[in-house]
Amino acid sequence: MLKFLFPTDFNCLLCGRELREKSRYGLCSNCYQKQEAIERGCLKCGKMLTAEAEYCSECQNTERVFDRAIAPFVYSGAISNFVMDLKFNNKRYLAEYMAKIMTDKLLREEIAADLLLPVPLHKNREKKRGYNQSALLGKEIATRLNLPYMPFVAERTKDTLTSSTLEGGRKAREENMKDAFVIKDPSAVKNKVVLVVDDVLTTGATADELSRALKKAGAKRVYVLTFASTREKKPILTENRDLLLLK
Repeated sequence: MLKFLFPTDFNCLLCGRELREKSRYGLCSNCYQKQEAIERGCLKCGKMLTAEAEYCSECQNTERVFDRAIAPFVYSGAISNFVMDLKFNNKRYLAEYMAKIMTDKLLREEIAADLLLPVPLHKNREKKRGYNQSALLGKEIATRLNLPYMPFVAERTKDTLTSSTLEGGRKAREENMKDAFVIKDPSAVKNKVVLVVDDVLTTGATADELSRALKKAGAKRVYVLTFASTREKKPILTENRDLLLLK
């Protein structure tokens, strides 16, 4: 009834122009093509690679707990606006279109799972926001993939700080997320392949900590699916590398 009263599929979600033909993703072809899709991502965290390698520099030097993460887009421009609008501006209708893109990405990567679990919010934050954006995405994706949707298996028991307020990079985020999750029903994930859904992957600290709790509870493998992920950080180059080596 709400879709009938407030249709969202006649105009492009980005430019607002009338769609000449029905669009699966709610975007006109021009706007869709402008977005930075991840065609070649890190085989571990899924971030867009900046060098000719299979793994990003961070995954080469950091032990990940999740088995693999993927995302269809780089977290920038209009894509970051999508994430912010869903998360903070109550534009819940975006979840349907974002979930379609995420589902198609997962199918292209031929990743299969036994159940789907959205990254939980702490009860204080969810009460303040009114909803969990990851749960909105997760429910849509689970329906499309015909997967058991289990949002209550995990609980966020630690009211972590917002990542954007932290200083100290990955280390600070890992410390912030430490022991943040509890698996309330270990039997539900034991020997299962779990698909974790979130809106965006930055350092991967949240995904790692939830994966750690899931594997401790007996999960066989953990895959992470997000709408976007940050780009691999480019290595710092100096004008005089020989001088740096001498130092």
